[in-house]
Amino acid sequence: MIQEPNIGSVIGAEEIEALSALLTARTESLSWGHEIAAFEQDFARMCGAEHAMAVSSGTAALDLCAQALQFEPGDEIVATPFSFWSTISAQVARGVRIRFADVEPDTMNIDARTIAALMTPRTKAIYLVHYGGNPADLDAVRAVADAHGVPIVEDCCHAPGARYQGRAIGAGDLCCFSFHSYKNMTTLGEGGMVTTSNPLLARRIRDLRSIGILADGERRESTAFGPYRKPDFDLNDHSKGSWDVDLLRVDAIGSNFRMTAAAAAVGRVQLRKLNAMNAARTSVAERYDEALGALGLRTLSVRPGDRSAWHLYTCFLPPELGVDRNRLLRYVQEKHDLSIILRYWPLHLNSIMRSKGHAFGEAPECERVWFEQLINLPIGPLISDALVDRIVHAIADGLRQCRAAAA
Repeated sequence: MIQEPNIGSVIGAEEIEALSALLTARTESLSWGHEIAAFEQDFARMCGAEHAMAVSSGTAALDLCAQALQFEPGDEIVATPFSFWSTISAQVARGVRIRFADVEPDTMNIDARTIAALMTPRTKAIYLVHYGGNPADLDAVRAVADAHGVPIVEDCCHAPGARYQGRAIGAGDLCCFSFHSYKNMTTLGEGGMVTTSNPLLARRIRDLRSIGILADGERRESTAFGPYRKPDFDLNDHSKGSWDVDLLRVDAIGSNFRMTAAAAAVGRVQLRKLNAMNAARTSVAERYDEALGALGLRTLSVRPGDRSAWHLYTCFLPPELGVDRNRLLRYVQEKHDLSIILRYWPLHLNSIMRSKGHAFGEAPECERVWFEQLINLPIGPLISDALVDRIVHAIADGLRQCRAAAA
């Protein structure tokens, strides 16, 4: 079967050496230490951000942003309808209303022109995705966000190393990255990062990722509990200020979303390889573009001045070809053993969101392109020219057979 490699990034001797050095040194805990801080510094530098916080997954990164922004039931966000469920799951769990914008049909990124009409006094943020690693139109979305005084949360899980108009992705209000095995770089299978230049949000996320809280309190008149008084020496008793402070209000309770030192050590090596791995993906995408364009398929649009990380390869089946998309996909899967995974089912048509009143018709462009035109093909740094040729041949054969059957 023609299918994607089981990992999106390339693991080699350098990662094994970094792990071996960490595990044999035994100079600090594997749960924290210099590797994590160094990885954060390296990643922040790449993104041009002031702060980077390493966490356990991209989903954890998005969850922490929802906590740091202190969403409450009844708040609203405007979001892209085209992404993986994790982009909005934390907000849905908190009772936040999702108002779905639509997408640009040539990029599948959020269409800034559809955002303004959805903004209300209850809107707390705009959520976008750099779909497939191709940057969304940040300047256009920023104009809407600034006009309404709300932050932009960027789901950058597809986009490490991507650039928008020459600027690195990851320098915005809150930016979330994933280091899952399928992503452009990995930290032992899972991992994530939040980047920001907002010191308040950075502090909140650092606290919340390590079982901290966001709360208001006042000093206690007494530091005793019954007959028991606070020790008069420095005792690490896990009291976390409980001797000294009474809480008046708790806004958020964190959990353990920390990254391990071993994951960070691998991440530092992967970060050094990222440009080369992304360049290999770009080469695959360019080969697809040339061959599929010659077959009449529409290729994904990358804005001049932008650089895609090519996490996904997406193309489109134009209606003028007269071929049913699902018939084509069935043919290439059954006759050529070409595994096709469509990313992603429109979020507003997810069964959970339908149970909350969302319905077909909310995002017409997203629906039309997804149900009729969108095709994802395997891409990764290890995909050879020969494999690309086999995949293109399968698509070409499928187009011929589907046209013949429809004649």
